[in-house]
Amino acid sequence: MSRRPYLITALALCAVPLAGCSTEPAEETSTSSSAAAPASSAPADWPTTRSFPTPEMPGDGTFPAVEDVDRTDVDSTARAAALLLHSWDTVVDRTETAAAIRTKPLMSDEWAGHQVEPERNASQGAWLEPASHGAYSRAQAVPAIGDATRDVGQDKAVRAYKVTWRWASRDGEPAEGTGTRHVTLYLERHSGAWEVVGHQSHDLPAGEVAS
Repeated sequence: MSRRPYLITALALCAVPLAGCSTEPAEETSTSSSAAAPASSAPADWPTTRSFPTPEMPGDGTFPAVEDVDRTDVDSTARAAALLLHSWDTVVDRTETAAAIRTKPLMSDEWAGHQVEPERNASQGAWLEPASHGAYSRAQAVPAIGDATRDVGQDKAVRAYKVTWRWASRDGEPAEGTGTRHVTLYLERHSGAWEVVGHQSHDLPAGEVAS
């Protein structure tokens, strides 16, 4: 018997679109994407025009320096942490958590261990415009209104801030986008030095007063 009909059938099956026969996942996982590129590189779906040289220091040295923080003063430690948590550089930072990782020297070992970058940037959409200008954030922190800020004990304290930020571009063009958050930090003093043992935040609509 001729083998020609079987050959035709086999060729017809191979003509089915590859998506129907592929053994690969339907969508590339963020894990494989991040494994193929260094942590400082941008996600594949960021603007392709983004080609700024890696800065010597994130934020071109404008971010708070942890070594300059007075750890014997609770307010100095808390305010520096609040600012650092919102100090991002779109050229070198893959996610918002990159800022939290830079804040780890001001945290307890336990809380620092919780600062792990996710596979995707939750604020990716808000970063698209600043990233196209190689921008970094310029944050400001003022005490929040209300009774959240208090001394719990001699070696425990809570500090709350209203943090706002805008973007500073590296290409001379304005980088649009601003943000406002209410940030609460929980601190403890050990061996004379204050450290952040927990923090939480939530976005504030423009014009809303943190309480």
